[in-house]
Amino acid sequence: MKKVAFIIITILLLHTGFSQTNTSGQTTLDSISKVVIHYLQAKQADSVYALAGQNFKSHITQESFKSISETQIFPLNDFQNVTYISTTNGINKYKVAGTPDLQLLIGLDNENKIETLLIQPFSNN
Repeated sequence: MKKVAFIIITILLLHTGFSQTNTSGQTTLDSISKVVIHYLQAKQADSVYALAGQNFKSHITQESFKSISETQIFPLNDFQNVTYISTTNGINKYKVAGTPDLQLLIGLDNENKIETLLIQPFSNN
């Protein structure tokens, strides 16, 4: 009886261990994505930019990012209705409901800093 119970417990533990697909990298991406969404909802462009990595910062200055956020992004949508869609190649895709619906793409570099941050019209692709 003890042997059968041991086998059943072992199978359950192995099944639980193998069924967890959320890696630590994905967990980090999900956590940082939630923070980015919170800052977008609060209209805190400087806080979003502070999470960015060197590659991201090399493409846009903090002043330009803040200006684009305040004049183009924040007036377009309040980011209150954000739904996770999928993760592809380390980039989380979210649907931001509104008029128009937007998609938010967030990816991290190897230092867990934002490398990809795209806000564009929503696409099912």
